[in-house]
Amino acid sequence: MKRLLLIGALVLLHSGDLQGRQVLLIGQDGQVSWEGDVEAGVAVQTIEPEYRSTLDPNITEIGVAPVNLVDFTSADFPNSILPRRVQEGQNLAAEIAERGGSIRAPTVFDLAESQLQNILEQIVSPDPSGGAFERKGRDVLGTLLVLDLGARFGVNQIRFFPRNTVFPSPSTPFQEDFLKNFELQVNDGQVLTEAGNPIWETFTARTNNTDPVATIEIDPPRFLRFIRLRATSSIPFEVEKFQVFGEGFFPTVQYISPLIDMGTPANWGRLRWLEETVGQANAVQMNIRTRSGSDTSPFAYTRKRVGRQDAEEIVFSVDNPDQPLLRDEYLDLPAKGGPADVWERGPVRDDLANWSPWTSPYDPVAGTSSEGALVLSPGPRRYFQFRVDFQSDDLESAKILRQFSFDFTTPALADVLVGEIFPREVPAAADIPFVYAVRAEIESRDLQGFDSFELVTGSRIDRIERIEIIDAQGEFLLAHDFAVQDAVTDEGDVAITALAERSFAVRFPRVTAHNTVLKIHFVSRILSYSTAFEGRGLLLEEDAFQGVQAGDATALDEGDISFKSDTTVLSPAVNSGSLVGNFDLTASVITPNGDGINDVLDMECEVLAVDGGQIAVNIYDLGGRRVRRLFNIEGQSGVYSSENLTQLRWDGTDDQGENVAPGLYLIQLNIEGDARASASTRTVGVAY
Repeated sequence: MKRLLLIGALVLLHSGDLQGRQVLLIGQDGQVSWEGDVEAGVAVQTIEPEYRSTLDPNITEIGVAPVNLVDFTSADFPNSILPRRVQEGQNLAAEIAERGGSIRAPTVFDLAESQLQNILEQIVSPDPSGGAFERKGRDVLGTLLVLDLGARFGVNQIRFFPRNTVFPSPSTPFQEDFLKNFELQVNDGQVLTEAGNPIWETFTARTNNTDPVATIEIDPPRFLRFIRLRATSSIPFEVEKFQVFGEGFFPTVQYISPLIDMGTPANWGRLRWLEETVGQANAVQMNIRTRSGSDTSPFAYTRKRVGRQDAEEIVFSVDNPDQPLLRDEYLDLPAKGGPADVWERGPVRDDLANWSPWTSPYDPVAGTSSEGALVLSPGPRRYFQFRVDFQSDDLESAKILRQFSFDFTTPALADVLVGEIFPREVPAAADIPFVYAVRAEIESRDLQGFDSFELVTGSRIDRIERIEIIDAQGEFLLAHDFAVQDAVTDEGDVAITALAERSFAVRFPRVTAHNTVLKIHFVSRILSYSTAFEGRGLLLEEDAFQGVQAGDATALDEGDISFKSDTTVLSPAVNSGSLVGNFDLTASVITPNGDGINDVLDMECEVLAVDGGQIAVNIYDLGGRRVRRLFNIEGQSGVYSSENLTQLRWDGTDDQGENVAPGLYLIQLNIEGDARASASTRTVGVAY
């Protein structure tokens, strides 16, 4: 069985008992180390994680750092994790087996496969073994040695040599049997054929080589994964060692956290992390993902009967048929059963019945902010796990993860909160009346219910019109039309408690009964092709929360087809029209004379279907000369307003800070997306 570790005291953001919002810190100043070491004090546990081997998807390993590429003990960044660096003199070829790499000799057919493989493993081993890869008979010309390092690394030198050269060996005096003519080809692991095979680049070719220790310098160093050595003559040779040296940070590194066992189903709030960059910020990337589960393994191990074609894959234990088949018992089964065996190993599947898949990467801007990013993995679930993928395109650049934390609450508010929105396909940049419905499944004991609901949207909410609560029999428990629909308001038992740029929250009488439905009617605009409406129920007095799972909450309209129920709204029209929605100015004439009346021009614009495009606002005179650049950023779909972006406010001055001459001016909005660009122009007068 897997090893359980005790986690230390949690930092509580809610006073009192263990109900309400809490936060768990991992890494710097945290209760849990990156490797699962913990402080004592609280009965929350961690479990060493399982991960798929790079050699075979049906082989799983145990640990938090696949192939040992993560640095946990950096003196410069204590209690942090980051990619390891290649150490001076480190032979990268010596570690190919544990990284899932390989060495092959695909043109050699005169040796048994096992004998050949043993020889090849010796030539990348760091220690002298007395053996060598020998081609001293026929069929020498065209002999290939193909090395897969198992990942990309910064390589600065490759060398190979026969016995009795680098390692003295008088009993095998074959120092003259070195490669006289050869070609060395390389590949970075990214330039591949459609079938995934390297497209080779010839790095160097030597004729009449006189150096027994062939040393190929790579200056400047390059990212490489595959190396192919080819004999280009029939002269006999041997290779005792094939070595690859490098420098810099490992460019592709993955960390998998321990499974965090909350002891009881918990709901996930927001996650945050502290990061730092070494070297060039534009050359590095760090992606963080999460998943949650209800048992101790994210994999489903299967067994099947020996000798049966298309045998059924069984996920239950042999000894305890009502329990799942776990890794230890799976490994006790033969990989391929014989006549005396009943069962053999089946495939290892992702356990999608008990574990959610990894989320898409979290937004680094939100994740490193004080507010944090909303956890996308479903709850309530007992187990939580996160993954960090480090990538770099520069040898001397890397991301450092100093700390990771997430909010959670226990116990759950409901067994499940099932949510959906309607309509689910709408025009772009138009005011659309939406209804968001949440059905509460509350059957288990000790569930608390909820009395508030928060909805995170993809664009600004124009107004919140109505809220309804309907019991399991279809009777209205509440039907309230808001008197004030576009601002925070308290209207007795019901309130709009928050109304921000891309989210709102409402309060209502506490929902505690099974299959009660909450409906929120609001008006909003869709500015992207796909907009997810992420919702969560709140229990205000406990500072507790629970996320919504998309599904069929209730019938919302004649066109609401149950099996299409979702919390995502599509607007296909944004992919074919202008990237500009509304573009509004607050005045047609400004008088910037300092009297406090019409001194400045405010503006607001909607940007559609853009993810990382360039957004600029410039002011031109009627002769086409630019007099002021107001705004120029890399942004995405959304509403841009001078209400919260002072750069979008014009005070009648030019780029030098001087007042412009009276007359007419053109305000031009330019948007450059991935596939197309759009512009929109408005006119404003300046008078004194």
